[in-house]
Amino acid sequence: CDWHGVGAFELDSKHPPEAKPGYSQVFGETLAALADTNPSIVAITAAMCGGTGLEPFAARHPSRFFDVGICESHAVVFAAGLASSGFRPFFAVYSTFLQRAVDCVMHDVCIQNLPVVFCVDRAGVVGSDGPTHHGIYDIPMLRCLPNLVMMQPKDTVELVAMMKTALAHTGPSLIRYPRDPGPAVVPPPVIEALPVGVAEVVQALQEGSQGPVVWLWALGDMVPLACATVQLLTASGVRAGVVNARFIKPLDTALLCAQAAEASAFITLENGAVAGGFGSAVREALAAGGFVQPVRAYGWCDAFVGQGTTRQLMEDGGLIPERLAEDIRRMVRTS
Repeated sequence: CDWHGVGAFELDSKHPPEAKPGYSQVFGETLAALADTNPSIVAITAAMCGGTGLEPFAARHPSRFFDVGICESHAVVFAAGLASSGFRPFFAVYSTFLQRAVDCVMHDVCIQNLPVVFCVDRAGVVGSDGPTHHGIYDIPMLRCLPNLVMMQPKDTVELVAMMKTALAHTGPSLIRYPRDPGPAVVPPPVIEALPVGVAEVVQALQEGSQGPVVWLWALGDMVPLACATVQLLTASGVRAGVVNARFIKPLDTALLCAQAAEASAFITLENGAVAGGFGSAVREALAAGGFVQPVRAYGWCDAFVGQGTTRQLMEDGGLIPERLAEDIRRMVRTS
């Protein structure tokens, strides 16, 4: 087990380089803390206790921790049974492995509108694990399912807020987050649940400037990329702002349509497959509202993504500020 999925490590100690706490670790510690005061919370894993960060929960609440082995479909059905009996199950699973249980998510959880929380780890590209493990297909596979609330945090503080949001919600919910650690943040004394379906404007339009308006709607770990791109756009005379979508479903259509009243174009950024993904949801919402602005979706194209570090893959896919800013400038000039 110690040599499963080996990454970089120090030769003398055989330990990996010390890294800052990532989403998985914060998730596990937060869930254990929530369970300290809420006896209905249970945690489920499909043979990935360490990888999903559930070791603190297993140590503190062994009677409410369940490892069902490598059987994700059983984990989902088991979670549905627990939820129907008054428990609040959190199923922590890698995105690529949840693919095995989509039928159960639909039939056993969503149709019954049960309060199961899917904590989808390794959402997005996962670097050296390669094409079989990139977690880029969960949004297209699941956003079509009724009753399912889908979220993605921009940092670990927002992850905690989304866990509390899911716990307060009376139906099924899903939180997706990447393998790479998020930006360093200092948590406030109290982290509150979020209002469902409300996005956050993280970078407003520059006051007093003229020119075309472009809004970048970004999911989670793509928010920093959106902000860096907007800096380049603003310097070249394009009025641009950034929205942290927070919710994939339900989408904040009120904010989207309000921005559409003056926007020339919309850009979406997601660490997931573009086909049927978050960008498609934005297009659908604008079309339903009668708006005709172009929407350009950036993410992973309709091809299997190869092996490499996240940085390498993003560069190869053109997901860097300079390339995005040039594409957007060209789009605005021709629209």
